[in-house]
Amino acid sequence: MSAQLPPAPLTPVGPALGRFITTESVVLAVNVQLSKLPERGAATTAYSAISSAGGGFTLLSVVAAQGIDTNLAAPLGTGPNSSLARRQLAAARINTLTDVFVGDIGVAMVFVEDDGNNTTVRTPGVESEPTLAGLEAIELHPGDLVHISGTDLATPQSDVVVEWGSRLPDDVTMVLAISPAVQEVSTDVWAQLLPRADVVTMNIREAAYLSRFLDQSSPGTGIRHIMRPEAAVVRRLGVMGCEVQATRDADMVNIPSYQSYRVDTTGVGDTHVAAMCAGLLQGLDLVGACQRANAAAALMVARGSTPQAPTAAEIDGVIQRGTVL
Repeated sequence: MSAQLPPAPLTPVGPALGRFITTESVVLAVNVQLSKLPERGAATTAYSAISSAGGGFTLLSVVAAQGIDTNLAAPLGTGPNSSLARRQLAAARINTLTDVFVGDIGVAMVFVEDDGNNTTVRTPGVESEPTLAGLEAIELHPGDLVHISGTDLATPQSDVVVEWGSRLPDDVTMVLAISPAVQEVSTDVWAQLLPRADVVTMNIREAAYLSRFLDQSSPGTGIRHIMRPEAAVVRRLGVMGCEVQATRDADMVNIPSYQSYRVDTTGVGDTHVAAMCAGLLQGLDLVGACQRANAAAALMVARGSTPQAPTAAEIDGVIQRGTVL
C-alpha cells in the first residue's frame, strides 16, 4: 500500500544532532556542455568545458550549506587536482579527516546534453585507495551520520570501506546510497552493507538493477530480505518526487516533487541524498527530511553546471511557494 502526502508545510529544523561524514570520494570533474553525444566513432563540438571539484563534492557542499559539521573521509593527494579540490572544500567549510596520499585524485568527464541528461566517464586516482587504518582513526560520536556511496564500492579497495562500514557503532546512523555504478558492485558487497544500513537510498534504475542482481545471486532474495526490519528505504522518482518506507512493514509514502525546470541533472541525486541526511541530522523524521530533499533537488536541476549548493533558506522558500519558479 502507499499513501500520498499533501503539499508539505514548512517544518523548522533544529540544531544538528551530530556530524556528517562521507566516504564518497572527491575527484576533478570536467563538465562538457554539448548538444548531443555523437554516435560511436563520430565526432562533435562542445559548447564549453569547466573543471571543478566533483564526485562527492556536491554532496558535501549541500550538507555544509545547511549549517552541518561536514567531513570528507576519502583520500586526497599531493597533485594539482587535489590542491584545487582542497581549496574548494575549505571555501565550503568542509573538513578532511584522512591523510594526504602521494599522487592525485582521478578525473570524471561529465557530458551534459541540451535536454539535461548527463553521461560520466571516470578514471580513478588516490581517492580509490582508502586504508582501513585511516578510517578506523576517525573518532565517531553518538549522533553522527556516516554516508557510504556505491560509487566507491566498485573498486578493488572497496573491501576497506565495506569492512569499516559494516562495523559502525549502533549509535551512528549509516546511510547507504546505491549510486549509478550499482551494476559494477559485487552482490557480496551489498550483502555485507545492507544489513547495517539504517537508510538505503536509490533511484528507479538503481533499485531495479540491485533487485535483479540480488535475485540472480540468490533467487527470491530482495533488498528488504537483507535489510533489518527497522531500516528505511528511499526511492527517488525524478520528476515524481520520491517514496519512503520507514520500516519493512510500513506503508510506502509518496512525497511529491516541487515544480521546476530542467537544465542539468548533474549532481541532483547527490543533492537529494545530502539534503535528506542534513534533515535527519537536524531532527526531522525521514518524511520531513525527504520533503526538504525534494525541494533541494528541484533547485539543483534548474541551476545548470557547477551550481551553488541550495541553502536552507532557499529550500524553505521552495517549500513555502510549492515551486522553484
